[in-house]
Amino acid sequence: MKAENIMSVIVIGGGIMGQGIAQSFAQAGLSVSIIDVDNGKLDVCLARIDENLKLFNEFDLLQEDISAIRSRIRLVLSNNLNGILNDCDFIIEAVPEILTLKRKIFAQLDTCRHDVIVASNTSSFTIPEITEGLHTASRMIGVHYFNPAHIMPLVEIHYGPHTAEDVISATQALIEKTGKLSILVKKAVPGFVVNRLQAALGREAMALVSQGVVSAEDIDKAAETAFGFRWANIGTFKGFDMIGLDTILEVGKIFKSLDCSTEQPGYLKEMVRSGDLGIKSGRGFYDYHNKPRSETLNMLNRRLLGQLALFQARMKEEE
Repeated sequence: MKAENIMSVIVIGGGIMGQGIAQSFAQAGLSVSIIDVDNGKLDVCLARIDENLKLFNEFDLLQEDISAIRSRIRLVLSNNLNGILNDCDFIIEAVPEILTLKRKIFAQLDTCRHDVIVASNTSSFTIPEITEGLHTASRMIGVHYFNPAHIMPLVEIHYGPHTAEDVISATQALIEKTGKLSILVKKAVPGFVVNRLQAALGREAMALVSQGVVSAEDIDKAAETAFGFRWANIGTFKGFDMIGLDTILEVGKIFKSLDCSTEQPGYLKEMVRSGDLGIKSGRGFYDYHNKPRSETLNMLNRRLLGQLALFQARMKEEE
């Protein structure tokens, strides 16, 4: 299978990630079917995609009318994948991060047409974990999008020892066709690359808040206006070069007390036990009860879309 021959995609799961992934493929001109077992979730999925497309249009980030993009998205209510999978070229699973559920779905996908590439949007499990014992592991691959998937420009591609080289190259080309960039994770490590980096930074941030060194609000201010501001435009290792490797070497000597906890902080566990889950529940580190969830998401998405517009303009200048 070559990327130029992939014209139709199935997204299994109409949740937050499935919505963004489906929108990304539809904006790239591909026909997309979103499959879910919950009709209410499919309704929410479509409403969210409609809202997202309006926001993209607001930032002049669409190449065609919203109606044309929407016409390529089809909703399918089903709890049985048999008979649904024959009319597609690429399948991506975007169900909750439960290994037994992903294995169950991939076992069903093992029997679909052999030239179809089968991908997982897993954010933590490796492809060998998901595809253990399957007959067609050679066409199975990991395609990890980041939330919000319709906006974030990067996709991590990872694979197992049996994944065929042409499947890897076709998947990379397909991701590029949708306007995304990809990085290739060459070894099967839990959490891949970006989530491992985020986890290390997040662990230290939570430790600093827990120790009373700084507030959560000031951590965010530091991220938005200092290291995050620089990383968004220069990256990590270019940033090292900019600062000077001699300085990096010397400054690094003082960081002998960085948090190395192997458990999540107690206050985070307590927040989850109390139902404070973030935007989805109305309260997390911040209180969101004064605005509808959609309004809060739109506000955050507008910030990211402004950044996406600048990023795309920069990429065009560098071509």
